[in-house]
Amino acid sequence: MIRDVRLSNSNIGFQKTSKKQTEESAILPNTIGTRLNQKYDKTLSAFTEYPIKGLKGDVNSDFYEFLSMGIIPYLAGSAMFMGVFNLVNKHLSPKSKIFASDKGKKMALGVVMYGLFKTVANDFVTRPVSWATGVDIELPYRNVYYPLPTKPGAEAEIFPQHQQRKVYDSREFFRKDLLAKDEKYGVKYYDNIAKKLNLGENLNDSVTETTPIIQSIVSMTKTAKSLTSYAWAAVGVGLAMQNSWSDYFNAISQRARYTKKEGDNFFSKIGTKIKNFWVNQYELSKTFGKSFLKGMKTLWTGEEGNSAFMKHAGKALLLFAGILTVGSTANVIFRAKSAAKTTDKNLIDKNQESTVI
Repeated sequence: MIRDVRLSNSNIGFQKTSKKQTEESAILPNTIGTRLNQKYDKTLSAFTEYPIKGLKGDVNSDFYEFLSMGIIPYLAGSAMFMGVFNLVNKHLSPKSKIFASDKGKKMALGVVMYGLFKTVANDFVTRPVSWATGVDIELPYRNVYYPLPTKPGAEAEIFPQHQQRKVYDSREFFRKDLLAKDEKYGVKYYDNIAKKLNLGENLNDSVTETTPIIQSIVSMTKTAKSLTSYAWAAVGVGLAMQNSWSDYFNAISQRARYTKKEGDNFFSKIGTKIKNFWVNQYELSKTFGKSFLKGMKTLWTGEEGNSAFMKHAGKALLLFAGILTVGSTANVIFRAKSAAKTTDKNLIDKNQESTVI
């Protein structure tokens, strides 16, 4: 018999004199909104909070914060590279300046496309794996912790701190405690994984029997995600280099701007600016979409006048990214289901009581 014990039932935690219940770590829904919020929170902390703590030697500075600061050199380096390029651009001849300016804009767009495609490509692997196996390695949670005293004799702070993490950040020690105490998950989460992997239903102990396979899926999916994300990031950079973006850059330079007119007052000025803002958003979005689709087409077919190699380079890159994504994802699913076939489905005696924590 399986007895599910929820750690949250103990209500253990720091409390103020008001007896106010402290915050707890909790699983978040894996939605676009959640991921955007986590990205924003993590990036903001990486620039404003974590470096200061690390340089001060704060005892509460940890490896998670160190890894989070990896975004700093990427963004700072990209900005510096584009800044230096445009600085040199000012000293070129008028004809060269036009050509260089176009290249500079494409490089700036390439930085954006690199990050966008790299992020979106994660779903090309993790979503199919989640559908086929029930294991979503991108499952987010908000980690709540209470800082240690910063100096000898000081009292521990009771104000909670937060970190944006994922349940499967650790392969060996993924957050089973959060899965156990969340009403949406619990033992039924592992039962669902066992069912999807064809391990069967009503297992003796689905938690114990699926854990080794879950750990294997986490390792394989992270590897596949890493490989495919960089392949698609290269596609993003290649897309940004297409000539189709000239229309989008022209639309930016020709966007509607407020021009002061005789008789304008505060309200008419604000009204005109608001109108221009929405008109610009519509026009730029429409032009961006057209440039994007045209750019993908020319990336596949090649620009006119290109050499034979350059004409087919984009097509080869797209095929490589697509084949790598399909192949690596299928490999994860196939190996997970193969491992399930060789798993002993009777690890624990049904007549003995087991406790899932």
